[in-house]
Amino acid sequence: MTTTDDTPTDTTAERFGLNDRPPRSAGLTGIIRSRTGTDRAEKTTEDATKTPPEGLDGIPDPATAYSDSLTADDLLDLERCEKAVRSHHATFWETGKALDAVAQRHLYRARYETFDELLEDWDISLADSSRMRRGWPLAARLLPEVPKLSRSHIEALLPAVKAYGTEAAATLHGVLREALPRVTAQAIAEVVRELPGLNESEEPTTVIRLQAEKILTDPDDEPNDDGGKGETAAPDAALKQAARQRAVQMADELKRGRMSHRELTHTLTAAFADTEDPRVYKALIRWMKEREAKQQ
Repeated sequence: MTTTDDTPTDTTAERFGLNDRPPRSAGLTGIIRSRTGTDRAEKTTEDATKTPPEGLDGIPDPATAYSDSLTADDLLDLERCEKAVRSHHATFWETGKALDAVAQRHLYRARYETFDELLEDWDISLADSSRMRRGWPLAARLLPEVPKLSRSHIEALLPAVKAYGTEAAATLHGVLREALPRVTAQAIAEVVRELPGLNESEEPTTVIRLQAEKILTDPDDEPNDDGGKGETAAPDAALKQAARQRAVQMADELKRGRMSHRELTHTLTAAFADTEDPRVYKALIRWMKEREAKQQ
């Protein structure tokens, strides 16, 4: 009886052991493998036991020096940067650092003539790229102090980064954390808009702290009876000083670092307008009547 052997005959590739080789890769990965050869395999084995860094630490450093021709490590870094940028789970600052590394180290040369061409292929606008590249150093500076840092906070601080520098912008965020019960992007943007700017001879970190504290604690000047079209009335220095002292006292009793004039004004207005709890309204009416009686 004739039997049929279903086992396929060895091919030429199998007889020479060629099928043991990994499939040929395309694109950037193929370029990397073709350039690294045995060194890449040895390095992979050596690094297999190491835990890969995460977050910002897992993104290549933009400040690393680069040569005229791209090395195997450069290509690997480009692959890591592209993975971070294309990942939907990458944060605003991780993407910014990856783009910064690609731009500063000219890693785009592996496949593109210019950085702009890479941005177009990766579907990122130049404006978004600039914003993220400017924001990631500030995020790296703040994350140890603010682990749940919000992207909106970084974006609101970007004008301060541009005008004062990264360290000064981080100082501003710290001042706001001390002064406000809850720091929001809107509160940051309001303070940043009122910052007067920096002179060349001034130290940015010190100046921005003084400017921010002044904005937070000084009452706004009230307009004249002409609807604010003329010059503002001279502020009552004694009243301003008394308000500051009361705000400090209130912050101490609430076990907080500082209470801004903005928050104090908003709280008083909200309490005065509260129709369900008219205590502040009635107290103010009583205070005004007694004050008017004394002045007569």
